[in-house]
This record gives sequence, C-alpha cells and structure tokens, in this order.
Amino acid sequence: MSASRAAARARWLLCAVFVLAASLAAQAGTPPRALQPRAADAVATPSPSPQASVQPLEQSPTPLGSAPSATQSPGVEVSPSPPAIIAPPSPVPVQLEQASAYLIMGRATSVRVQAPASGILMLSGFDQDVVRAVFNPIDRTIDLTGLRPGTTTITATDEFGLTASLSVTVQAYAGKAYTSTAVTITGDPASSRYVAEAAAAAAALVAYPETGAKVTALAEQVRGNRELTADQAVTVVVPLSITGPGYAPYHQDVTVTVTNLAQPRIPPKNLFVSDFPETLTENGTLFYADVTFAQPARLLYYHYNSGTSVPRRVVVKAQNNELTSSFLELVAGVAGPSPNILAVGHESTKRYLVREAGGEGQIFEVPPRATVNISDQIMAPGTLVSGIMQLRVVSGSGVRVAVVVQDASEIPVGPISDTLLSSAVRHARGVYSVPDFFYDIAYSVGNDPATLTIGKLPLPNLVQGEVLGGDYGVKQSATLTLMNPTPNDARVGMWFEPRGGRATGTFLVDGQLIELHPVDVGRPALLRVFPVPANGYRRVSVVTMPEGGSSYPVRVSFGSQPPAGGTWNLSSAIY
Repeated sequence: MSASRAAARARWLLCAVFVLAASLAAQAGTPPRALQPRAADAVATPSPSPQASVQPLEQSPTPLGSAPSATQSPGVEVSPSPPAIIAPPSPVPVQLEQASAYLIMGRATSVRVQAPASGILMLSGFDQDVVRAVFNPIDRTIDLTGLRPGTTTITATDEFGLTASLSVTVQAYAGKAYTSTAVTITGDPASSRYVAEAAAAAAALVAYPETGAKVTALAEQVRGNRELTADQAVTVVVPLSITGPGYAPYHQDVTVTVTNLAQPRIPPKNLFVSDFPETLTENGTLFYADVTFAQPARLLYYHYNSGTSVPRRVVVKAQNNELTSSFLELVAGVAGPSPNILAVGHESTKRYLVREAGGEGQIFEVPPRATVNISDQIMAPGTLVSGIMQLRVVSGSGVRVAVVVQDASEIPVGPISDTLLSSAVRHARGVYSVPDFFYDIAYSVGNDPATLTIGKLPLPNLVQGEVLGGDYGVKQSATLTLMNPTPNDARVGMWFEPRGGRATGTFLVDGQLIELHPVDVGRPALLRVFPVPANGYRRVSVVTMPEGGSSYPVRVSFGSQPPAGGTWNLSSAIY
C-alpha cells in the first residue's frame, strides 16, 4: 500500500475516534475534550504494513467545582464550522418624486426617480398621443412632453418587476394674447380712470380665447395710468388672463400705449334704437344704419336673452364698404350681461353720461372693405345687455353700423346682413331725429313747484317701425334759475318722482354725479338741496337720460316745499 493511502487511512481513523468521543460526551452531558493527534501519529512511516496508532485519551483530575478547561489536556482540534448563508437584500421599491404631473401642451417637464438608485425603468400603459415619456438613466428622471390635452397614467417598472404609477394631465392654454398694443382716445382731459378703462379694453381686443374661455382685463389692475390732456401719451401695463373649464389658465402682461387726440364736441344728428326683438330667440341682424361725416349718431341697444335659449353674443359692428379707410370716434357706455334689468339700464346710462360729459371716447380705424367689432358681449340665458354709443366719422366717407346676435360659440366675424329679425312683440327699432332735449326753467321761492317731466314725448320713427316711447336714449339737459325774492335765505329741493312704476336715475347736477337705486311710485326721493341767498338767485345745470328697464316718464320737481309724500331728508336710494 502506498504512503498516500496510508495517510488517508490514518486521517479516517482520527475522524472516527473524534466522532465516537463526541457521541460519548453528549450522552454523559459534558462537552468533549479537544482531541489532538500526537506528532508521531500525524506522520506516516514507510512501512510495508502501515498501521495508524491512536493514544488513549489523557484525563487530568478536575478540581471540584471548577469547569473543565480546554487547556487542561491536549486533544484533537475541532474543525471550523462552515460559513452561514446570507440571503440577498430585498429589492428597493420604485419611488417617484411625485405621484402626478401637470404640464401644458407643447411644454416639457421632468419627474425625479428617488428609488432605485440604479438600473433601468420601463415605462408602459400610457396614452402616447397625450404625452411622450422617456426614462433618463443618467439623471434618474422621467422626462415628459405634452402632446395633446388629456389625462393618462404611466407605469414605471424596474428589473425586479416592482412598479410605481405616475398620473399625467396635459392641458392647452385657454387662449393667447399679444404682448403689446395701442389705443387712441379723446378727453378734455381724459381722466386716469378712463385711461385705465381704455387700456384694458384695448388689451382684451388682442386676446384670443379658446371656445368657452373668458378674457379678463380689469381697469382696477392697470399699472402706470394717469390723467392725459390733449396730445399726451402714456404707456401702461394691463394684467390679462384667459380662463375656462378644461384649459390651463393663461396670463399675460400687455403693454398699451394710450394717446389722447383732442376732438371737437359735435352732438349727434340722429338716435338709432335697437330694442326689437327685445327678447332674443334666434340669430341674425337686429338693426343697421349708416353713419357719415355729416350725420353723427347715438345708438341705444337693449336686448334680453331668453331664459330657455342658448348662450348668445350681441356684437356691434362697423362696416366700411368704400375703398379708403374711415376713422370713427366712439363715446360709449356699455353694461351687462346681468339678469338685473334695472341695473343694466342704469349702468350703461351712467357710463355714457359721465364719458360724454368729459368728451372721453376712442378713435379707431375701419379699413376699406372691412368689418370691425365695436363691442362684443356674451350673454348666458336669462341675462340682458345694453349700450349707449355716440358715433362720429372723423375722416372718411362713412360706415354702416349694425347690432347682430349670434351663438356664443360662433366667431364674431363676417359682414353685416341686411335681413332684420322680427317678433310678434313690438318694441322700438329705427332712426329718430331728436336725440337731445333742452329745457330752461325758472323757479321763485314760495311759488308752486317747477317740474321737469322726463320721457313724456313719443318720437316718430324716420324708418318703418314703432315710435319711441319714454325717450330712452334721449339726453335731457336743463338750466334752472332759482330765485329768492324774500329777505331771508331759503332752500330749494330737487325730488325724483316715478309716475308709472319703479325707476332708477342718473343725474349730473352742476357736473356732480348722482345715482339712484330703484324708487317706487308715490315715494318722492330728495336728491339735492340748493341754498338760495336772500334777495338773490342761483343757477343750476341738470343732465339726465331715461334708463332702460325703468318705467318712464319720471317727474323731477323743484320747490321750497316737499311734494306729497316727500320729506327734506335725502333719499336712501342715492348711491
């Protein structure tokens, strides 16, 4: 037998002895002593008949009460235990910086991947027509680009099959707007308030909302406006927003250059009235007439959208049928939409009277063979719009002015149709030749009251149609001379007395604005008290106009004693 085989046999015998010793120790309840082969036994001799000899275990007496020590006797050394098997760590869940993302169509954004810190993520399950999504393994981001409006969900999956979801919403802007524009106004001077209003209106004209969206440009938010005298200019900033359901809000600061171009005060020759059909049930042309250089006009329109109808828009258009441009001066008071018919009529009248008194208007060009929109008001069902506009051709041969109704969703462009809408309920529509009334009234203290009845004269129609009752749209101006022949100072009151129903009112008394909430019949409202010196007199100017929606005629009385039902207390109906 070779030396190698002898050595192997010796090792086998040692192992057997160790196992036997361990078994006996376990049965005795004491740990086995370490066994160690002697040096002589560990070496195989080159004998032709090799034998492995094993020395008997040596035991030393152990003192009572002491534990056996591994050093008390040499023995066989125990082989080391095999290393423990360590399970690999669990995969880290996929974690994104956010659970949802919002972006504008055509814009891009990124969502950071927080975990895992390495490895590839697969993106799936989303609508690729709504968003383009790409995993960036270097920056550890999901890069998104909005393609069209919609909402979709992206599933991000790692190499272990773990996932995370990302909801993505893409919206289009509610519209767009230019960043700058300009407007030419008139005013003697133009007040800071009117400069802001004109700038806001000009900014709104360069905004283009999507269907169903709304443009907001508020005069109160205009920055840099100030009073402008003739031939002055200023550049202001108008914060503009366009909002609508399903759209991303659009915000833009529009810079507007406002120039005040002085114009002479030229009164209108004719009054245009569009109040038929008053209640709108279909689309079409409500009114049209021509304005020329020699024939300036005032336009009054007053229309209600039926509560059972659809959303509509009322547009005032100016159309130039000639080969050269016409420039038009516009002084306007526009109000609505609102379901409050008295408030709309009052607001449009007030705005017009205030602006007309200051000569505050706008000048704009109507290009040849073109149609432009002067105003555009969207009406929900059950709401009303009204406007009073003074129109004068500054240069050019003239324009055709029309009031048109159409669906709110329809783009307000296109020429004017000469086919007029009709209705079984008759209201005023036509051209009337007396747009202004003037009065000269004298009153002496102690006499019966002097009265001014507003809205009592029906005006004939110059075209086929109804007469104009109530003098709506007719400016009423009065000069009063209040005389006091007594030796004592006296007072003269001014009372507002509706005759046929509730009425609101707007007055410019010596240039001061007085507004009235609705006043009932039989409840005279005291507007002003005028002190008149002893043996002296006082002159007072009064400007007013019947207001749409209110019941006119109305009597205005001046006296040293209140009328029946009146008092010397200023009316609570005054704004």
